[in-house]
Amino acid sequence: MTARAGTAGELVPLAERIGWMLGCRALFVGMLFALWRATGHTHVPALLWAGAGWLAGTALATLPYWTRRTGTGSGPKGAVVALTVGLLGDGVLLIGAWYLLGGLDGPVGYLIVLHEVAVTLLASFRTGTKLAMWYSLLALIVVEAIDARVLDAGPMPSTTLSRLLLYLTVLWVSVLATAGFAAVNERELRRRRYDSEVLRRFGVTLTDGHSPATVSEQLARFPRDELLAHRAVVVVAPAPDGDEPAAPGHAVVVEPTGGGRPVRLHAEAVGSGVLARAIGSGTTTLTARLEPAAGDAWLAELLPGARNLVVVPFGLDQATGALVVEHGRGGRYRSRRVERRMVTTLEQATLHGSLAIGRALLVDRIRAAADRDGLTRLANRGRFDAALAAAFDRAAAGGTGFALIMIDLDHFKRLNDNHGHLVGDQVLRTAARSIAQSCREGDLAARYGGEEFAVIVDGADEEVAVGVAARVHQSIRSADGPVPVTASIGVGVYPGHGATPVEVIKAADAALYRAKESGRDRIVLAGSPAAEPDLPPVDAGVAA
Repeated sequence: MTARAGTAGELVPLAERIGWMLGCRALFVGMLFALWRATGHTHVPALLWAGAGWLAGTALATLPYWTRRTGTGSGPKGAVVALTVGLLGDGVLLIGAWYLLGGLDGPVGYLIVLHEVAVTLLASFRTGTKLAMWYSLLALIVVEAIDARVLDAGPMPSTTLSRLLLYLTVLWVSVLATAGFAAVNERELRRRRYDSEVLRRFGVTLTDGHSPATVSEQLARFPRDELLAHRAVVVVAPAPDGDEPAAPGHAVVVEPTGGGRPVRLHAEAVGSGVLARAIGSGTTTLTARLEPAAGDAWLAELLPGARNLVVVPFGLDQATGALVVEHGRGGRYRSRRVERRMVTTLEQATLHGSLAIGRALLVDRIRAAADRDGLTRLANRGRFDAALAAAFDRAAAGGTGFALIMIDLDHFKRLNDNHGHLVGDQVLRTAARSIAQSCREGDLAARYGGEEFAVIVDGADEEVAVGVAARVHQSIRSADGPVPVTASIGVGVYPGHGATPVEVIKAADAALYRAKESGRDRIVLAGSPAAEPDLPPVDAGVAA
């Protein structure tokens, strides 16, 4: 026993072990009384009454620690001392009974072995071996005292040193066998407790992740930090959101140095090779190496020369993916055997991590839905206002510019009157797709209101803005919708056409008004005259 017993690191709290040892002591004292009676003795010797008193005394000695559990009393050091002294006293009591009841020819020798096994299991295997040493010492003292005629040989006349050594050998074999069994089980319990603790800490860490990429990196770091894996990759492929196409997937690679590296997911990465097999079967897959020719080329590029891989898949409504762990690559990673315990821990961590990734994706979708127009699936007016303010702040801080393109579908009210609102809704959806496909990556297309749309072209000058507007104009004209439509477009650029977002909106809106006043179906740059479109006319009868 040490002073550290009873701390948070102990598998069994010190208070519980004290309770078990008190119960064991009471049992053995009762058995001594029963053996004394069974051997025909009527007079109870002082030794047995001392044993009863010893039981009460050790119980009282540990009372302060028991009261400490309810908020009073002293700390565990006194209880450790009381428990240690109690076990030493148990040895004196049982050796005394062993002497009185015939030594090696009596039944108490069996009680001593049972007491040793009980202490080894209930206290600790270290305590059991120390107590065995104490029993051996006391027994040798008794035998030597008999030989020296200090003690009367009457109670144990046939005990010799050779028989005693044989008995002590049996005692030590019993103790060491029990200690070995206890050590193996304690090691396994400590491993399980460690695994449970690291999974608990990992679960707490996941609460700090507010984006799918952040949670993915936390999951990829887990095997590296807690299980001493060499490298790890988390692959996430979002599922389609209703009618919306799936968002771009991502992967996070954690290198031996511990750094996390985000990677854009290749379109075919989860559709072939070991990732496809693991995700398709839904079970953990072990593979000695990657086969680029068999569909693992993308993963092999992320993990060049990878060996001994564990692929733990996950599947949710929001996404599918996998945690890929490379285990055992030289140095302190000498062991190449993938333990079942490691696989189980990885599976549990992947379960926790995938649920957190799913929640983060769901939050992203909810946020996106809140910022999206329900009919056209473009950004709504609130998202547009926020994006315009952000574009202005970036341009003002960086000394750059941005452009605003205002788009109005020509004769849309007439189209609704002639063809009905269902057709009008379909025309709006078709136009929205055309606008979104014509924008550059990073541009924001939004429904401004009714049949009006707006595009924020970040970091653009007049030439770039007019080029984007021309693509939008042509795309709307050539769209394969229920009814052909055209659009009038006005373009305003910061800072040339306004020093604030409001002024840029007014400039683009004024340019749009001039485009409509000049005959529609054209693009007008703020501050420039309206030009005739160099485009074939759309069938006005159909458009009407």
